[in-house]
Amino acid sequence: MERRGLSIGRYGLDFDFTEYAPNVAPRRSPLRSLRDLGGVERKYLETVGLSVEEEGRAGSHLQQDTTVTYTGLSRWAKEYLESRYPGGLVAEAPEEAVLKHPWLRSFIHRLVPIDLDKYTALCTAYSIGGAFIWVKRGVKVDLPLQACFLIEAERLAQLPYILVIAEPGSKLNIVSGCVMNPACTTAVHGCITEVFVGEGAEVVFNLIHNFKRGFHVRPKVGVMVDGGGAYIENYIEVGEPTSVQLHPTVILRGEGSRADLRSFFLSRGRSNFDVGGALIFTGGGARGEVVSRAVVAGESTVTMRGVLKAYAPSRGHLECRSLLLSDKARAVAYPNLRSLTPSASLTHEAAVGRIEEEHINYLMSRGLSREEATSVIIEGFLSASKGLPPSLQGWVDRLISMTAKEVM
Repeated sequence: MERRGLSIGRYGLDFDFTEYAPNVAPRRSPLRSLRDLGGVERKYLETVGLSVEEEGRAGSHLQQDTTVTYTGLSRWAKEYLESRYPGGLVAEAPEEAVLKHPWLRSFIHRLVPIDLDKYTALCTAYSIGGAFIWVKRGVKVDLPLQACFLIEAERLAQLPYILVIAEPGSKLNIVSGCVMNPACTTAVHGCITEVFVGEGAEVVFNLIHNFKRGFHVRPKVGVMVDGGGAYIENYIEVGEPTSVQLHPTVILRGEGSRADLRSFFLSRGRSNFDVGGALIFTGGGARGEVVSRAVVAGESTVTMRGVLKAYAPSRGHLECRSLLLSDKARAVAYPNLRSLTPSASLTHEAAVGRIEEEHINYLMSRGLSREEATSVIIEGFLSASKGLPPSLQGWVDRLISMTAKEVM
């Protein structure tokens, strides 16, 4: 994977990692079912979309601090998926998977360099837990797999490793929710995720985060897509973390491969977000889009970075938009487009600004109050999330509601 000029690391608010440790959490007992969770824990998990009853889910994976307490297929998967594709969907803890399948070692740390930055180095050295998801050739998992990473221990560095392999012609949808126990005041959620998408396969990866002030979030995502394959990632943050650094990098190496990276969030308080993504086009006819939309309030800072780099005939688009709601809010966009072939078409649009007063006045002339008019404009700004699945659109609607409260 290339490094120079790519937004895959070395950005975002720096902090002292030595204040956190991966071994401060007690070992937890495994669960027979998600129903064994207590009422308080259920409440946390539901804030990031986890269904304890596994309704409309193919399976579940739960990690509490550093212990994987549950991994299993849902009743639907056992009754329907296993009858059609015996052994076609594998979900295991990565430590167990490597022992069962030694060939996995050739995939691990192939896409995210160990020495990319201090976070990847520490995550590699001290990684505990995570998930291995393997969808075999031609297996189409119509319902999403849900995964949740819960932080409860004070000053924990939660550093899981996730490996996803989608063989040719397969289909997979992952909903990954990351959340903290409100009693925990500070921790780090760092994670390395590597995704391999085979020919004609499709992987949808939805990240829903809910972290509060005092938490640092450092997910590192690397993806490789073969011919005719597709990778779609949606990131939504509904909390108020101290800092977030998220720059997934996708290599579209196959003919006709495709990728869409989208992020939607409200930055408030004194949060520091450094987000975006990179698409590298090496396969002819590859296409992709990176879209970031942020509403920036309070004294928060948002930096949006996007990279499109083409080595073969391809089409890419980059969009970075921020809407400022206060005088102390800050936002900056860094679009980076580079084509090494005359047959590529790369475009971008970036905008950072405030709500136009004339737009507010127009809506007020229609009978809305100033607060209502502002809320309507913000809704239109965030509602441009076309193409999201209905379940994810609900989270964008939640962001819209949160933003409306912020301005009233």
